[in-house]
Amino acid sequence: MSASWALLIPVAALMLIVLGGMAVLRLQKTLPGPDELRSSRAPASATSTGPQDAVRESREEFVRRHWQRPGVVANGATLVDLYDRIRALEERVARAEQQAASPPPHD
Repeated sequence: MSASWALLIPVAALMLIVLGGMAVLRLQKTLPGPDELRSSRAPASATSTGPQDAVRESREEFVRRHWQRPGVVANGATLVDLYDRIRALEERVARAEQQAASPPPHD
């Protein structure tokens, strides 16, 4: 009789662990996660663009403000240089589109 009790205790413990794990997984599926709670509390404009100090600040403005602070912006000087190059390229494209849209001079 004592052998059956000795076998019953590990089996009961194993069943408890398995059933408990299944219950935890089921609760995790039904309850909202931390991201869902955070998004429901915060306004949409603050969560859509990442970490920002100002409410209406773009990522470029954030990088330009913090480019010299270590740990805030990874390689800020390179990012600022890239933003400058992108802006110059956008201006060149806009000028090229204006030239293409204007009628050619008649001879």
